[in-house]
Amino acid sequence: MKRNPAVTLSLFVGAISLGLIVAGCGGSKPEPKADKEKPPQEPTKPAKVTTIEPAGYAKAIVGRVTYTGPEADAKVVFVPTKLEDKGDCPKEVPGEGWYVDDSKDKKGVRYAVVFVRAASGYRLPPLDKLERPTKDPEFIELHQPNCQFEPRVLLLPPDSKLRVWNDSDKGKNKPIDHEANVSGLQAVRLKPGEHRDLDIQPNDREPRTVTCGIHSGFMKGYIWKFSHPYAAVSDQDGHYRIPHVIVPKEGKLELWVWHEKLGKSKKVQDLTLKPGEETTVDITLP
Repeated sequence: MKRNPAVTLSLFVGAISLGLIVAGCGGSKPEPKADKEKPPQEPTKPAKVTTIEPAGYAKAIVGRVTYTGPEADAKVVFVPTKLEDKGDCPKEVPGEGWYVDDSKDKKGVRYAVVFVRAASGYRLPPLDKLERPTKDPEFIELHQPNCQFEPRVLLLPPDSKLRVWNDSDKGKNKPIDHEANVSGLQAVRLKPGEHRDLDIQPNDREPRTVTCGIHSGFMKGYIWKFSHPYAAVSDQDGHYRIPHVIVPKEGKLELWVWHEKLGKSKKVQDLTLKPGEETTVDITLP
């Protein structure tokens, strides 16, 4: 039987077309182009930090911290204790505030921590490399009379330990146990008249809080131990004094201030110190 050549050609073309369709649907996909390999990145080198060498020592940095904000915000907030019949706690105790009422002109800020910090790229020498005319006391005491910490802000010298007292036996009311809870340390429970000695590690960035585990709602204070001696707490009239401060041969120092009402530290200014001379820097808050 003879086939029509036209039919045969038609069948052949159809078969080729079908094969192309099948290959297009089920055939292997073209391989994606390989990404060019990125050259390995070099590890980031740590920023160079230079230890300051002394060109001498300034006599002191002195000044006064004053409050310049709204008068209504200057008052200390008193916190009710609701425990006046259960121990040595009064009806209320002072809480957060600028503590200006004890100053002569009602402007001096109490409990401000003023301190020196090396500028970026520099660091202060180790403690044993600094010239220090006086020796730190072995202990600095924190007291707890009448359900509050005294002083409210305590500066602990680099070589000193903290001695915590429960002074409720000297209060006006019935003595009661207290529990000193310094952040980062195990809580210490103290009976009336007892004390405990604590070795606290330095932290140049922020103070430690101290609360009472029994009266945590209203007993609060701050303890700050620096790795260097260049810090001071302002007194009831706002005055501060940082004695015998290193003068850099190379590099810069900055003056900073912290207060509980600020909630953080803030830079005051760059320092220019001269050996044997006293530098005055007054500070206004907030």
